Amino acid sequence: MAINPYDEMFKNIARIMEKILSDMPLQDPRIIGFTIISGPPEGVPYYPYEEEEGPEFEVIEGDDCIFITAAVDTRAQGAPYVTFQNNSVTLCVGGDEETVIDLDCEIDIPHSFYNVRHGVIDAVCRKKPIQGELVRP
Repeated sequence: MAINPYDEMFKNIARIMEKILSDMPLQDPRIIGFTIISGPPEGVPYYPYEEEEGPEFEVIEGDDCIFITAAVDTRAQGAPYVTFQNNSVTLCVGGDEETVIDLDCEIDIPHSFYNVRHGVIDAVCRKKPIQGELVRP
């Protein structure tokens, strides 16, 4: 059997995932999709949302960005999308139903973006800098 040059990389990813899962609370974890974010220290606000009528999504707030992740409804007609407003985000995971997510801060609309990959929609909302605050590049 040929040796795959990526075997070691996959083993490292598996070890990292085992560590992440072992550090999670004992509640019923669900992984919708993931983004590895290095940066914010412990104690950063994390808001999982579960609504009976709307889609399930996660909101993670960092120092200069707010990250929103949701599973795409592959059975729905219509493309998933995100619309950015000053203090909120409109999330559509497919079909006609939209969910408005209110944010605790103002966002920089031109520098916010989203992408859809492998059944997951990820939105990155750049926070608008507070006047007099230094902006990180």
